[in-house]
Amino acid sequence: MSVGSTSPRPDRHANASPKLWLAWSLLGLLGFIWGTNFLFMKMAVAVVPPLEVAWLRTIFGALPIAALALVRGSLARTDWRFVHHFAAMALLANVGPYVFFVIGTAHLPSGVAGVISGAIPFVTAAIVAVALPAERLTRVKALGLGIGFAGVLLVAPLGGAASASGGSPLIGVAAMLAGSVSYALALVYARRFMVSLGLGPVKLATYQMLFAAVLLAPFAAPGHWSELAAHREALLALVFGLGLAGTGIAFVIYYQLIQMLGALKAASVYYIPPVVALVVGWAFAGETITLVQTIGAVLVMAGIFYAIRDRAG
Repeated sequence: MSVGSTSPRPDRHANASPKLWLAWSLLGLLGFIWGTNFLFMKMAVAVVPPLEVAWLRTIFGALPIAALALVRGSLARTDWRFVHHFAAMALLANVGPYVFFVIGTAHLPSGVAGVISGAIPFVTAAIVAVALPAERLTRVKALGLGIGFAGVLLVAPLGGAASASGGSPLIGVAAMLAGSVSYALALVYARRFMVSLGLGPVKLATYQMLFAAVLLAPFAAPGHWSELAAHREALLALVFGLGLAGTGIAFVIYYQLIQMLGALKAASVYYIPPVVALVVGWAFAGETITLVQTIGAVLVMAGIFYAIRDRAG
């Protein structure tokens, strides 16, 4: 009996280890994909206007998610009774961030834009503390907000370092923070109105992307395919880097991570993109990384740590 009762345990550990390794590998891959998005935005917006970049990214990003939803049979006619919620989530979680982040990246070095986007977790913590009284602003969360905000100030080239490329650093930083606020408002909306509906994440993501494409279409003013055809690297950056991989595949990986690790551990992916964005911008776009910006990036990641750690508590 003693042999029979203990023998299954090594098998469970043996099966769990590959799954855990796969989960953390996917987390690293997702962080890398999201970190490279800002260089791809920089490449695309140099050829195509920001609104069209956001629109095309949404369209190509919707393809893998919609395909997954169809394969799983996640969509139904009865879903249309929630059309107002889908439209709201599309506006807050897709249209706002995609447009603001593209505008911000157009005015900033891609690495700097990537680090500032790391403000999403502690901006979310601040807005949630105000909008959802049940989640009060604790000391740990306040510490994270302060540290993260200090990091953003150090990274942001408000002294004019980005003006050499014709951009306005102030507009760039404001746009990146506006995109972070939009994401945070999407989270608050989802907690107040979407969680109780019991909709699956794949279903919600599919409708969000489709509605976002519709909402952006009147403003996108498409018609720059000849310019993209003449700049193949920008075309690849937009279609594959931002669309298929950076949005569609990234969404699928993120939802898989939530299932494998849970929402809290999956949120640790936010540590990775700021570092990746700085390194990729330096290696492939010739962007400089100052000591002050490096310190700022560390502070941003420390702010994320305290925001996530506080939720764990």
